[in-house]
Amino acid sequence: MELLAPAGSFEALQAAVQNGCDAVYLGGTMFGARAFAHNFDDTQMETAVKYAHVYGVRVYVTVNTLLYEKEMEEVIAYVKRLQDMDVDALIIQDIGLFTLLHERFPDMELHASTQMHIHNPQGIAMLQEMGAARVVVPRETTIEEIREYAKLGVDLEVFVQGALCVSYSGQCLMSSLTLARSGNRGECAQSCRMQYTLEEDHHGLHKEITTKGQYLLSPKDLNTLEQVPTLIEAGIASFKIEGRMKRPEYVALMCALYRKAIDAYTRKETFHVDAAMKQEMEKVFHRGFTSGHLFHQVGSALMNPLRPNHMGVRAGIIEQISKDKMTVKLVDDLHQGDGVRILKAKGDEGFRVNRMYQNGLLVNHAKKNERIQLDKTGYVEKGSILLKTSDCQQLEALRASYEQRSRTIPIQASFSMQLQKKAKLIVKDEQQHQVEVFSDMPCEKAMKTPLSKERILAQLQKTKDTPFAISCCDMSDVVSDGILPIKELNRMRRKALEQLQKLREVRNGVRRFAEEKAKVIALPSMREVMIVVHTKEQYEVCREEGFSSIYIADVSLYQTLRQANETVYLREERVKKDAYTQPHTLIQETAGLSFAQAHAGDTSLNITNSYSAAFAFANGVDILTLSVEHTPDTIQELTTAFQKRYHRTGNFAVQLYGHVELMLSEYCPIQACLKDDGKKQCGLCRKATRYNLKDLKGHRYPILSDVHCRIHLLSEDAYDHIAEWKAYQKLGITSALIVFTIEDAHKTRRVLRKVKEQVHVD
Repeated sequence: MELLAPAGSFEALQAAVQNGCDAVYLGGTMFGARAFAHNFDDTQMETAVKYAHVYGVRVYVTVNTLLYEKEMEEVIAYVKRLQDMDVDALIIQDIGLFTLLHERFPDMELHASTQMHIHNPQGIAMLQEMGAARVVVPRETTIEEIREYAKLGVDLEVFVQGALCVSYSGQCLMSSLTLARSGNRGECAQSCRMQYTLEEDHHGLHKEITTKGQYLLSPKDLNTLEQVPTLIEAGIASFKIEGRMKRPEYVALMCALYRKAIDAYTRKETFHVDAAMKQEMEKVFHRGFTSGHLFHQVGSALMNPLRPNHMGVRAGIIEQISKDKMTVKLVDDLHQGDGVRILKAKGDEGFRVNRMYQNGLLVNHAKKNERIQLDKTGYVEKGSILLKTSDCQQLEALRASYEQRSRTIPIQASFSMQLQKKAKLIVKDEQQHQVEVFSDMPCEKAMKTPLSKERILAQLQKTKDTPFAISCCDMSDVVSDGILPIKELNRMRRKALEQLQKLREVRNGVRRFAEEKAKVIALPSMREVMIVVHTKEQYEVCREEGFSSIYIADVSLYQTLRQANETVYLREERVKKDAYTQPHTLIQETAGLSFAQAHAGDTSLNITNSYSAAFAFANGVDILTLSVEHTPDTIQELTTAFQKRYHRTGNFAVQLYGHVELMLSEYCPIQACLKDDGKKQCGLCRKATRYNLKDLKGHRYPILSDVHCRIHLLSEDAYDHIAEWKAYQKLGITSALIVFTIEDAHKTRRVLRKVKEQVHVD
């Protein structure tokens, strides 16, 4: 089992390594999903890789964003540098980049990012065939599914600790389309951590619903420390801690705790998560803890609608307020330098404790159940709760865990010394690296006090300024009456350990860099106006208006129409758990590319470059709808590059109309706010009432539920580019996609007539 830790900075890397991780994941200065982390430039990356490798820790670099055409040449050069730096593996989102890297860097280990949206056996099997060494499963994956996936034989990487996304990773457009910061490009604006109001929508008449809080899309933090044995037995290969944006002390603590839990299981010992351990985790960072979708948590067991930030631990309650002081009854120890927050009705107030008083005297700490006075800060009400959001003593201890070298590498040594011969020191590590060092001068016969074995061992064991510790030393070949200068012993030790460290810095040796091979794509030319409908009413209008390429998004409606001998096609689900069987479908997720009879690909396939397009076409898709995150320029670059590379035009479509799905989530705010009974299915969305989420600016986002009780959060306004069809054609687009979700018959008919007037694909 691998313990995989985040490293958003070099200090966090040290924290992870010194507290027992087996591998780290980190980002460079480009193409990573955490654009606002500190990240590593090339010089820092090289240093980080060497540092980690010395301790036997693997380094995985995130190249987990979608890439546009003009970036493909740059990313190849970047990956070439990473390979030369001896990076162990890359974490990839873009399916086109994945195929290209596997071809050009055949010895580089590739991991499929959770943002690749792989959540079924077909997808995992497809990635295995493509050369994936590991799949990072979505946070929505259940423990039962992990057990099944593990049988397929690919390494599974599972998030076990840290922040949760409310939307399926790789399928969230909320930040991109509402705030112009794409989560698929590493710029997520954390829209899920903002305030929303749930409201009923009665044909445009809105009624707000009172909820316990307003952070209705903000999940708690994942914490599965108590479930480590269950996860190990399920067959996961890598325990992944989230947190490249977290402070190093957080990384240190979580690594140390999960290391203890994993090691306890390996040694067949009991590991108990006690109250003190839970409080340590809560002090360093938490939004409330949940075992997540892994263990079927829903509603309030999964979400924290009260606050989206660090909750800390309760420190006390404000009992009295004077002109310039407030008296606090403590429920936990408090120290000068701790961070605290006062909970107020209108905006919390946080500050660092610079001065605290007892009986009018300044003190630097106080115990639980004691009373203290703090300087008053603004308006404070009696009875307000004081939270401790940082514990200076805890942070100091955690910093010491990695600033002072606490992880050592046990090595074996052998020292031989015979008269008139040069002494020899051999050191050997667990990776079978071996170094031999000789003294500069021969051993002489001692005139007075000979060099004893005890003194030799004492000098050789002076390794505190290195990562090594000599666990045993063979000195059976040491003469009893010889002498050698102590400084020579020290020199031999330093030289041997320096050489051993150099050997450990390189793990992978020389890896190949291949040229791109020419490819031919067999693709019949097709031009269509594809219509997606969710209701029978929408379908009937489509027929009346003369459209024939109709894809049904509701499975039960599709089955009903097929039984009535209607010629209709299926728009597959964005999260499909069962096998693909229907021909001529519109697929929405990566695993659909493994089914050769699929006809078209939807926007959610995230096609942003010609390589991902080529992969989809090569796997049998006839028409590809490009990502809605494209601009006219990036579309032009893609279609031009495709034609140049494959000597033919591609069958590319764009979505001309429809409410865009901003989020796809297993969590339902309707159930959580109105029922919250621990059961996923409540049936409230099946009633005539429609529900919206409204943000602080008054924008309303319709909630569309499906048969699996997943929610599809839609854009406030329909995405309407019908009038721009001719401009799209000039960019190389040959087909169009029209999507109806919440439109009534009248609206559907108006849109379709506009399509008939302006969209001609012949």
